[in-house]
Amino acid sequence: MELLITSFLAGLLTILAPCVLTLLPVIIGGSVETQSKTRPLVIAGSLGVSVIIFTLLLKVSTLLIDIPDTFWKIASGGIIIFLSLTMIFPDAWTRLAFKLKLYKSESLLHKNASGKGSAVALGASLGPVFTTCSPTYLFIVATVLPQNFATGFVNLLAYTVGMMILLLLIGYGGQAVVKKLRFAANPNGWFKKVIGVILLIVGMMIITGLDKDLEIFILDNGYLGPIEIENSLLDKAR
Repeated sequence: MELLITSFLAGLLTILAPCVLTLLPVIIGGSVETQSKTRPLVIAGSLGVSVIIFTLLLKVSTLLIDIPDTFWKIASGGIIIFLSLTMIFPDAWTRLAFKLKLYKSESLLHKNASGKGSAVALGASLGPVFTTCSPTYLFIVATVLPQNFATGFVNLLAYTVGMMILLLLIGYGGQAVVKKLRFAANPNGWFKKVIGVILLIVGMMIITGLDKDLEIFILDNGYLGPIEIENSLLDKAR
């Protein structure tokens, strides 16, 4: 029972971990790209499902054993970069989509490009990155799951739910702030392009590994985030 509570709290604390701080612009930017009430929920839900699926594939099968970490960096960063380019150059994306006959109408194109499809891709792309940010998550995967799958899976769900709750609060909080800014109302205005540039930078950092360099810089300057708290809770739960 103590580990279950610790797993949930670890999920909440993960968002403050050094390795996640560099990804917060992606979560906030993706959530406020549109004022859709379901967008933060889709992003957080997709990220949570991605974490669970990635974990189960990693521990239950051999599908991911020989896949290098570089692949996940390129995959996650590549998806974020692609979505950022559709925000920075929406007209170019529209022309390309029509040439490739990806959509039958312009309205369908814009609905998909800025709707649930992009939110799902954005959330799912961050799953493999988030799985390296919590000592409790690593303990669940390395120790609990192999010993008792049911117990490990329940704790994994608790961790994921805790993480999703705080992501939802951040996403909806960002939307509430942006809603008050008049210049953010234009779907093709400079504000959306700025968000696109931020996502582009973060995507490139993930691919090149600069996000990890920034994480090390943050740690070296004394910020441990929730790591010490989480380790203390984990020691008591073991």
